[in-house]
Amino acid sequence: MKKQLALLLIVVCASFFISSNSSFASKALTIKVSKKPLDFNIVKPLSDGGFHDGLLLSEKSDGKVVFYNSKGDIAFNLASGIVPVTDFSEQRAIVKNNKTNLYGFINTKGGLVTPLQYQEAGDFTEGVAHVKLNDSDYLINRFGKIITELSTKYDSSYSFKEGLSLAYQSKTGKAGYINKINKVVIPFNYNQGRDFSEGLALVQDGNGKSGYVNTSGKVVIPFKFKSGGDFNEGIAPVQNKNGKWGYINKNGKEVIPFRFSSAGIFSEGLAAVYNTKGKVGYINKQGKLIINYQQYNRGSIFKQGYALVGIGDNATGKFGFINRKGTLVTKLEYRSESSSFSSNGLAVAFKAPGTAFILTKPNQN
Repeated sequence: MKKQLALLLIVVCASFFISSNSSFASKALTIKVSKKPLDFNIVKPLSDGGFHDGLLLSEKSDGKVVFYNSKGDIAFNLASGIVPVTDFSEQRAIVKNNKTNLYGFINTKGGLVTPLQYQEAGDFTEGVAHVKLNDSDYLINRFGKIITELSTKYDSSYSFKEGLSLAYQSKTGKAGYINKINKVVIPFNYNQGRDFSEGLALVQDGNGKSGYVNTSGKVVIPFKFKSGGDFNEGIAPVQNKNGKWGYINKNGKEVIPFRFSSAGIFSEGLAAVYNTKGKVGYINKQGKLIINYQQYNRGSIFKQGYALVGIGDNATGKFGFINRKGTLVTKLEYRSESSSFSSNGLAVAFKAPGTAFILTKPNQN
C-alpha cells in the first residue's frame, strides 16, 4: 500500500511538473502586444508599414512623418524641413528637403550620409541606389560615391537582385535586364518580367505565355504557363492553361499537382493555397495540407514563424496572426495593412487610421 501511495505521489508530482512547465512554456510563447498604441499611418506609396533595420516609418495624425524604434518611441528628430520619404533599406533611408525639393540619405541614427542634392533618389539594393544629380542619372554607393553614370536611361526602378535589374526599353516597351554598369545583359525581348530569385526570373513572351530565364538570359523553363511566381526554397507556383495553380522545381518538373485556385510562394517550408471556395490553407513541399482550409480567405507568407490571415476584404476585413500549426495567436481585429514579422521579431498590427500596436514574437526583448 505504501509503495502504491509513493508511486501515486510520484505520478502526481510529475504531472504537476509537466503542467507547470507547459503553463510556463505557454506564457513564454505568447506574442507580446505593446500596451501603448502608436500614432501610426502607413506612408504611402513607398512604405510597406513594417520594421526595417529596426525602425518603423510612420505618418502621425498631425501629418508629421517620423521613425519609431522598437519601443514605440520616436527614434530621432531631423532638422526642420527635412522629411523622411522611405523605409530603411540597407541602413539607408531617403529624406527630402521641403524647401528645395531635393533628396538625400540618412543612416539609422538620423545622420545625413549624403548631401540633400539629388533631384530623384531610389532605395539601396545590393549596395547601390539610383539618383539624378544636375539632370544626369547615376548609381551611387551607400556613402554617395558615384559608381556608374547612366548614359542611357531605361524605364527601371534600378532595384538589383542577383546583380540584375528589370528594365523596359522606352521605344518598344519590352522588358529585359541590366547590370550595375548599365549594360544590357538580357535583351528586351519580353512583354513583362519579374525580379530574379534563386537564379531564375519569370518572363512573359510575345504570346502572353510565361516561362523562366537564368541570369545569362537562357530560357530554362519553356513558355507554357498562364502566369507564375518567384522561386523560393527551390519551388515556384505556376498557373496552367486551365487556370489551376501548382508548383514546379527549377527543372520545370511538376512537383505539386495543379489543383489550387490560387497559390503563393513557399516561405519557411509552407505556402498559402486557395480552394474553389476562396478559403486559404497552407501546404508543405510535398503538397500535403498542413494547415486546413478554415474561415480565412486571405493569407500571407510565413515570416519568423507567423503569418497574417484574415476574413473579408482590405477595407472592412478582420486580420490576425497564426502560428505554423494554424492556431490564431492574436485577436482577429486588425487590418490587412498589418505587417509581417521582421528579422528582429517585430510586427505592426494596424488597427485603424492613427492606431497601431507593436507585436513582439516570443523570446524577444
